[in-house]
Amino acid sequence: MITAEEVCARIAKKLGGKANSYTLNEDTAFESVGLSSLQIADIVYSIEDDLDIEFDESRAASVKTVGDLVKLAEETKQGSAAA
Repeated sequence: MITAEEVCARIAKKLGGKANSYTLNEDTAFESVGLSSLQIADIVYSIEDDLDIEFDESRAASVKTVGDLVKLAEETKQGSAAA
């Protein structure tokens, strides 16, 4: 499973030196930290690869915060385990 802290670490890596300017937590909105849609997609795809899951595209597109992404990963993982 993935935690909010792990997602925040991935965001910090994308932000590089700018990461210190932000407080990253589960309520952090991806847009608020200046991530491009490509950077967000890269984070989402890396989580899919790491967890060996595939997000529903429409649900993944609606993810706005770190917490949303963690919740989607948990629900997707549980769904794939039940299938």
